[in-house]
Amino acid sequence: MNGKILFSIIMGLNLGIIFMNIPPALDELMIFYNISYTRISLLISALLWSHALMQVPAGMVTDRWGVRRTLILSLICMMFGHMLPIMFPPLELAILGRVIAGIGTGLSVASTMKLVALYAPGGRVGTYQAFFGGFFSIGSIVAYLLIPRLLPVGWQWVYILPLMTCLFLLAILGMLDLQSEYTRAFASLHLGKVFRVQEGWVLGVYHALSFGSILTLGNWVPSLLAEVWRDVTTAQYAWGGALIMLVSGIGRLSGGVILFRFRPLLIVNTSIVILFAVFLGIFVTPSPVLVLTLALLAAWFASVNFGALFHVASQITPPESYATMFGFINFLANMGAMVFTVMFGLMKDSTGTFTWGFAVLAFLCLSAYLTGRISFRKEKYEA
Repeated sequence: MNGKILFSIIMGLNLGIIFMNIPPALDELMIFYNISYTRISLLISALLWSHALMQVPAGMVTDRWGVRRTLILSLICMMFGHMLPIMFPPLELAILGRVIAGIGTGLSVASTMKLVALYAPGGRVGTYQAFFGGFFSIGSIVAYLLIPRLLPVGWQWVYILPLMTCLFLLAILGMLDLQSEYTRAFASLHLGKVFRVQEGWVLGVYHALSFGSILTLGNWVPSLLAEVWRDVTTAQYAWGGALIMLVSGIGRLSGGVILFRFRPLLIVNTSIVILFAVFLGIFVTPSPVLVLTLALLAAWFASVNFGALFHVASQITPPESYATMFGFINFLANMGAMVFTVMFGLMKDSTGTFTWGFAVLAFLCLSAYLTGRISFRKEKYEA
């Protein structure tokens, strides 16, 4: 494995830690900041807002500035975003720090995905994209396992851990030999044309329901388990969030292998149908064990389609504009993740339960699948 691909895998790990550094410390941070579920959901989703809004600009910046410079800028933003709440503890500045870190993560996704597309050996771009996505979930597990153990030392470790991993990546990046031919400006697909590609919108919604579901489950499953099992704290069910992200990581990694056997579009469509059934099941079942089982199934099926989804995406845009199209699809996905995260927090505060959020997700999955069946009738997408 060459150094560029290894860097992309470590970046996936780093992004997983950054996205999930708050949930393992949910109870402690709610006490520290003296806030409700709705306000802690704002802290969680602040990163998602800027990350989502950066996806399209990040793709265009990467296509124009080159991978190396975009990666350097992304790491600087992520480091500053985690230094800010350490230096200035008020909640408002912690939220601002998450916004700045989200700018960095947005830049890093587009640039890392293009790095993989340029340097993946043997025509295995889809497989290594799946590995990059899979290690995002593994990074989330690292956050769930390490942060609760570091909290007794100080609440600052919620932010120190991702700061350290970003510094490590910046050091590695300085050693990579990124050739000048890969840092020149590339022609980019005009944004107006991207907006007019119907299949891009459908893939973005599919990705929102998949990636958004993973983050929603990762953020709220400990609280959901505490709700259905009762008389326990969220911290006692931090393992539930780690388990969700472990299954998600396995799903993304195995998705790269499954692509060798099944058509990408079949994988994508099937996963959305199964997510509809799973979310509906979580909504109607009162059984705690069944809720956990269905949540794990949701994590797997929301992850196994990652490589397949971007394989289909590569068929609707020329190679020189991959980053722009990938950024557009990731933008829609992260908007979904942000909306779903806040939606679940609001529903918990207003109804006392998370279950109605799953009813909404089930309806959206069914609607997206029916729309996708119309958009992807062309034979070329079956390749």
